[in-house]
Amino acid sequence: MNITEGQKKWPDIKKQRLLKINSLTLINYGNRLNYRNNKLSRWWLKEGLDPWSDSPYWGDNYVKPDHQFKDCVNDSLRWQCGYSYVVKLPEDFKKRKKYPIVIFLHGGVKARQKSLISRQNTLDAFNIPYDDPSILVAPIRLEWDWDPKKIQDMIMDIKSNLKIDENRIYLTGLSMGGRGTFIVAAGLPQIFAAIMPLSPHHGPFSYVPLAEKVFHIPTWLHHSTNDKTSKFSVAKEMADQLDSINSNFVFNIGEFGHSGWKEHIYSNPDYMKWLISWNKKTN
Repeated sequence: MNITEGQKKWPDIKKQRLLKINSLTLINYGNRLNYRNNKLSRWWLKEGLDPWSDSPYWGDNYVKPDHQFKDCVNDSLRWQCGYSYVVKLPEDFKKRKKYPIVIFLHGGVKARQKSLISRQNTLDAFNIPYDDPSILVAPIRLEWDWDPKKIQDMIMDIKSNLKIDENRIYLTGLSMGGRGTFIVAAGLPQIFAAIMPLSPHHGPFSYVPLAEKVFHIPTWLHHSTNDKTSKFSVAKEMADQLDSINSNFVFNIGEFGHSGWKEHIYSNPDYMKWLISWNKKTN
């Protein structure tokens, strides 16, 4: 896929560790995934929920954005635009150092600030070793599924503004972000050193056929047997497929319902060490 460059200048990275990047939001990608426009919930139009704020914070620190839409973008069709995203820099960030990046894809969005604050808290829960720091990236999607093209452009936007280790780009996500992890990795099969899909959702179509496109990527899949939101049977089918063709595959089975959240996975140093230990040079 051709690269579409960012349209806005980044904020000053010298003054803050948590950055909100809106340089791709003026790009109209069109209806690439053939969504029915009248079926999409426009949750971002509700007061206090607009994710295109220049501030990365929700709750009491939320800053309402001052939009200046161009002809290619309007409020009701913003789901066709590029992702707004958050970048969390390491504590001892050095501008000239190359860092690995971990990309986190969120799940379904409920139209309330509580769910958006929870997403922010999940990012804070990531266990990143101090001696092997990573840049955390969290895009925000408005449509149903995640789009590989938009993620590709986001990675290139980051690369244009920060030094990154291109052999250590990792992808993970929860629920709709778990299925998105498979969708994006299948669409960008040469980008990621390892992926970690958690409790991937089964709809609106099965992700199992994507196994043949991600078989070469180290994969750590989590799903619980009694998950009533995302079907375990679909994850088990995917696991059986990957187990037969992927030599670096782990299927972690839980018993906590729709699990895989921060207290189970992302805060666990052993699980996160597995993810960021992979390097495309040595895979």
